[in-house]
Amino acid sequence: MDMDKTYYEILGLEAFAKEKEIKQAYRQLAKTLHPDKATDEKDRKEKEQLFADVSEAYNVLKDKLKRSEYDLKLKKLEEKGYILKKKTDKKVEISQKAATGTGVGRTKEKDLIAKKAYTKGMQILKEGDYSKAITFFEAAIENDDTEAIYFFRTAQAMMHAKKSFTRAVEYCNKAITKEPYNNNYKLLLGEIYEMAGIKSNAKKIYEDILKWDKTNEVAKDRLRNMGFSVGDESKSFFIRLFKKIRGR
Repeated sequence: MDMDKTYYEILGLEAFAKEKEIKQAYRQLAKTLHPDKATDEKDRKEKEQLFADVSEAYNVLKDKLKRSEYDLKLKKLEEKGYILKKKTDKKVEISQKAATGTGVGRTKEKDLIAKKAYTKGMQILKEGDYSKAITFFEAAIENDDTEAIYFFRTAQAMMHAKKSFTRAVEYCNKAITKEPYNNNYKLLLGEIYEMAGIKSNAKKIYEDILKWDKTNEVAKDRLRNMGFSVGDESKSFFIRLFKKIRGR
């Protein structure tokens, strides 16, 4: 990471940015820097590096404790006379309006309604009434369609309630589109495909997760449970078998 640039500048934000603004800026950048949008291999590598910087910045700023410690560190640097860049790298720069603006027809009142509906939906979800929870989650989406978690929870409730497979997949994909690097959303999509008996799609999703996160044990376990080998496991098995045969 470029040490002359603060995490706020990497996300195109001011130091006083609110939690929701940080989340929205990250989402916008995640879409822009997704490797699938690369035009060639060079562009792909550049996007991967830029996204690594964005992810590092987001993971610190989204955590209240880490952000507080980081802000203190910045303050100390400024007190020592260090001059930090005030302009964001053009490759990562996005407009403040795009990052923090509200959607068409959205108001603070609607945002509040959405949060209340989501909170109620979570309460009902924990009680096990999945069908009823769906109603509240969809009400949250109707009032605020920018929150990935609303789509994720709706898809999750639909899966448990064994409701429309198509709609569950649709909601889950919308959550992934908004936060493409959230593996929890991808794991849910894989689980939905598993429950529908479409193992080939589930396998593809779990393997895609492991492509970017080789340590994801949940994805590994799900592949094994479906009867698929993980990474070099099949190769390791034959190596062990060959050694065993030679040792006889």
